Amino acid sequence: MKIKAFIEAVERRIPKRWAEEWDNPGLAFGDENAEVVRVAVSLDATPDTVQRAAEAGCQLLFTHHPLIFRPLKHVYESVPPQKTLITAVRKNVALYAAHTNWDASPEGVNVILAQKLGLQNIGKLEHSDVEGCFGIGAAGCFEQPMTVREIMALVRDAWACKNLTGFGDADKKISRAALGGGACGSMWQFALDRGAELFITADISYHDRNEALYKGLNLIVTDHGEMERVSLPALCGLIREETGVEVVQLEERYVERINL
Repeated sequence: MKIKAFIEAVERRIPKRWAEEWDNPGLAFGDENAEVVRVAVSLDATPDTVQRAAEAGCQLLFTHHPLIFRPLKHVYESVPPQKTLITAVRKNVALYAAHTNWDASPEGVNVILAQKLGLQNIGKLEHSDVEGCFGIGAAGCFEQPMTVREIMALVRDAWACKNLTGFGDADKKISRAALGGGACGSMWQFALDRGAELFITADISYHDRNEALYKGLNLIVTDHGEMERVSLPALCGLIREETGVEVVQLEERYVERINL
């Protein structure tokens, strides 16, 4: 299968029109006329994931996060994103990303996260007018009310999160929760508007956190990468279904945190 045909097949399920305007999904590097028979999937394109994709016999590395967000003014091997691109050129591994279009898919990041928590009647957090697009974030109800402390344990186990922090009333019973996969801290007001008593996300700012707590919204803040990695097996399945190519999910190498 040509890379061009591979992209067309994938984008039937995850069209780029679902992406945010500031985003840069799609093919970042590669020859559209080159053949692809095996694809590696990971959260990020790094020199390490490109190298391991090549070692696994893959012609393309499919990631969630795009490598390039802004125009490159130079390409130095001493800078991580540029080194990744240089490694891809040397190893002849094409780079493709589905970012906020995968976040906003009705079978993507946010819906998967909500389903993993067992939320019922899952709905949109932010309305989208784009046809077929679910939008960023999700909200729903627990089958039975749970305390914030109990939900933290659920998040830890359901999403395999090692790093999470709760804010608010640990023993408050929560019936309705909202979530935003990745850096959705600024969307806490949408959670309140949807009647949520708890918002789960990553990368929330100090001021957004304080304002949300002041308005009575409990918070669970987890790691950006751990939160979004939950969706990768489903992404691998989608790629297989649409393209028929062999897909390898790369074993993630987590950033080691130092705790006192």
